[in-house]
Amino acid sequence: MDFLLHIIIMACLTLFPLLGYNIVFGKGKILHFGQEAQSLMAVYTLWVLVVQFQQPFLLALLASLLTTTMLSLLLAQLSFRLEPDGFGVMSIALHLAVLSIILNWQSVTRGALGIPRIPRGILPSSLERYALVVVLGAIAWYFFLRRLERSSFGRNLVALSEHEWHAESLGISRKKVHTIAFLLAGTGSMISAILFPPYIFLLSPLDYNFQHMIFFVMCAVAGGPGSLRGVTLAIFLIIFLREGLRFMGLPADILGPVQIMSFGLILFVAVCVRRDTLFPKQRTV
Repeated sequence: MDFLLHIIIMACLTLFPLLGYNIVFGKGKILHFGQEAQSLMAVYTLWVLVVQFQQPFLLALLASLLTTTMLSLLLAQLSFRLEPDGFGVMSIALHLAVLSIILNWQSVTRGALGIPRIPRGILPSSLERYALVVVLGAIAWYFFLRRLERSSFGRNLVALSEHEWHAESLGISRKKVHTIAFLLAGTGSMISAILFPPYIFLLSPLDYNFQHMIFFVMCAVAGGPGSLRGVTLAIFLIIFLREGLRFMGLPADILGPVQIMSFGLILFVAVCVRRDTLFPKQRTV
């Protein structure tokens, strides 16, 4: 029972940033690979202030919200100024730069050791109640994004992804729509930053490395870019596979390669199956 609850909690905690990322990468067709940079900014600003500097949680939350918003706006501005493939490379570089700062600023972040003893505060201490909190939060986040997807914002985002020039000729502002999309991705990272470290009582940079960014892309591609239902299902299935492998008793030197090979195979098959729908051809008028 505890294993099942753990799977549910991990899937729901992954769902927050990944569905936000799906708005940018899946629905908007923006080559954005810097979602984990947003997550790093959100989670480290929050918990470094709370644990390392003993600041009030609300003050730390406000600071985290501010820094995450600034980084989201920076990513949006970079996407406007760079070509799609150039922005993809830049977003990867930004993620690695933020991660490098965290790993090397040991006096503040404790580097690769991470920050232990993350408090749960008002969050439940029992596994069952914690699962209930994250499930309710995930459901609320899902239906919020679903409603947003069916609004004029969602239609405008799809129009820009299919044919940017014609969409802008109809009065759709690319800067406004894409900025909102990046802010939504940052919001997902913020929610996860509040809930994930207290669950495992530890903040580790290893949970935000580039391998996890590949995991995000894999879930988005396997579930169908832009599909809330498909990506949600992919998250639960792949999390079950990932966590299930950890409980098979495989040696540590075998577990890692097996996970990487499994995820690589899933991503390869997903790309082959969806090669014609991953990025739509521009419509002609």
